[in-house]
Amino acid sequence: MERLLESQHSLLLIKPDGVSRHLQPYVLDTVREAGLTVLCHHRILLDEDDIRRAFADMRRSENPLEHLTLDLWYAHRPMEVIVVRGGEDTVETAAAVKRKARAAYRLGVWANVVHTPDHWEEFALQLSVFGQHCPDCRALLAGTDFGDYEDVTQAYPPGISLPPRWRDPEALRAVVEPMWRDPSSCVWRPTYPPLYEAPRRADGPRDHVVCVTRSPNQLSFDNLVAAVMAALPGIDFPQAFEVIFTSLHHAEFPLAAGTLAECQGYADSLWDTGLRTVIRALDEDFRYPAGDGLRGDEMPGDRRPAVRKVPA
Repeated sequence: MERLLESQHSLLLIKPDGVSRHLQPYVLDTVREAGLTVLCHHRILLDEDDIRRAFADMRRSENPLEHLTLDLWYAHRPMEVIVVRGGEDTVETAAAVKRKARAAYRLGVWANVVHTPDHWEEFALQLSVFGQHCPDCRALLAGTDFGDYEDVTQAYPPGISLPPRWRDPEALRAVVEPMWRDPSSCVWRPTYPPLYEAPRRADGPRDHVVCVTRSPNQLSFDNLVAAVMAALPGIDFPQAFEVIFTSLHHAEFPLAAGTLAECQGYADSLWDTGLRTVIRALDEDFRYPAGDGLRGDEMPGDRRPAVRKVPA
């Protein structure tokens, strides 16, 4: 098999939902329609250590929540890898295939069909694990060595860390795994947790809200949840987790309510930790629509303030 040319190769990882729904033919057809050549295509089954190495650009010891979600999502579940070659823009061409597949078949945040790396270094890192049992893939990466995978350049800038208790993988799993297994939880659908309000309320009209804006990139889930816990005194890990994971289902999601001054303080603190926010004014006459997104203890029409843009 040919040796690797950095800009001319990429891969597509068909995720568990794509495999279980038999979307491989669609992805392969879309790859070829995009002008890419398939060099290798095989099924993989990753364990937790494989995931640790394949995503070593998000170090497990620093991002235990991020890795727990990957373990629950990928570990011991069939996936398929397609290695492709194209022109100088192969990474972007593969990403365009991903976007097309997701537009056609995505069912949600955690059922989005296919993954592609963002750049060559990520491609090489992931192929070193996804292709570890494939002679052709190993030949393609000949001369590339990640050692023990502990010195890989990190994908995210340093962010605020979870409190020590919540950096313990077992403590995290005890809270997160039941939510992951529950199709009605915030992992799979918006659950609309109550708006946070400060334990000691400031004087003035409480007519504003801070919203998390989509997509909170450039931070790991650990950093995002930790940012909420640090900015909002008294909020605990399960609440912060619910807020962040519910926000993944929305373009913009209300997080905390208060006076304009309180909300500005929350927003400033969240921005300082890297979490994108915007302040909106509240409407008091909004009711949730009936249907998806309500918890079992809520009824369609339960009241919750909506938001509107603050006039410029």
